[in-house]
Amino acid sequence: MRSVRDRALANVFLVWVCFATAHAGEAKLAWEAEWRKTIEAAKKEGQLAVSHTRGPFDQVFADFSKRHPEIKIVSISGRGGDLISRIMAERRAEKYVTDIYLGASGTPMDVLYPAKVLESVPTFMILPEVKDPSKWFRKQHHYADPEGRYIFVFEGVVRSDMAFNTALVDPKDFTSYWDLVKPKWKGKIAAMDPKLPGFPSGLLQFSYYHPELGAKFLRQLFGEMDMTLSREARQLVDWLAVGKFAIALAPSASEVQSAMKQGLPLGRFEPRAFKEGIYMRATQGSLSIMSQLPHPNAAKVFVNWLLSREGQTAYQRHFLRIDPIFSFRDDVPVESGVETYRPKAGDKFIPVYRSEFRDLDDAYKVVGEALKR
Repeated sequence: MRSVRDRALANVFLVWVCFATAHAGEAKLAWEAEWRKTIEAAKKEGQLAVSHTRGPFDQVFADFSKRHPEIKIVSISGRGGDLISRIMAERRAEKYVTDIYLGASGTPMDVLYPAKVLESVPTFMILPEVKDPSKWFRKQHHYADPEGRYIFVFEGVVRSDMAFNTALVDPKDFTSYWDLVKPKWKGKIAAMDPKLPGFPSGLLQFSYYHPELGAKFLRQLFGEMDMTLSREARQLVDWLAVGKFAIALAPSASEVQSAMKQGLPLGRFEPRAFKEGIYMRATQGSLSIMSQLPHPNAAKVFVNWLLSREGQTAYQRHFLRIDPIFSFRDDVPVESGVETYRPKAGDKFIPVYRSEFRDLDDAYKVVGEALKR
């Protein structure tokens, strides 16, 4: 009896294995067939129009062209706001020129998403390695929009947006953002004027929305520390370098980096030094696909390449300049010198690129009232 039952179970198992293998084979054939069809259609389209913010995107496009020389990328570069205005003006004139927008997530979130002119990114994913969320940070795809479909975020940037004079500050004394409001630093902090576009919103978003900081922290920082404001990024760095101030909020990252290379007594606070955690943004690493796009197949080929391990490795290599910029793909290696900045699955962090952290009207109101004191 036992042998008969065992043979029966073995037969059932073999049938299941054959079915599963056949099903897997069909699935593989399905995506491969779709991919080949998309490639051939993209060759006929012959080009792709990409609007993007400034940066080494052309080097990324050059790497794409090596893989897909049959698709020419028409590159349109500029400031995010100018590019979006141009796209919207074209669409009002019923001209559909742009296929893809690459840049920070904020501008498309503020304009393109509410205008309902974006395609769902998942519908453009074909390659299994791109569709599989387990390849990505925290085993998920990342989006800026509340529906989690239209503004794909593939880059994480981690920094504290603060610098200090190394002769006046021992960074080991800072283990919490609340250390900034200790009496010893009163009158020794300078900052970019928060009303100016150059002030990094990430720092304000993190402070305002963090449950351990919030409006109380901002009121003390901007209202009780006798802070001096500047309207010039270079001036902040100069003040730090000569010791006029000990700490600077929102100095130009490139200016700080340049001063450090010159041997001036400047340093940047390590993001993980603060117990409240870190915040991540996408300075240029978000992807939006326009609706009624002129080259849909070429766009599919580019999207799948960009979000593949190969594409993300190329992007990270070209963009890893001043800031610790990382692909959200877990399988993209990083240089050892910046590995400590790389977001970890267990990190305590706020993804400030998300839509729920976009509204800063109340935060700016808190800061404005504090500065009037």
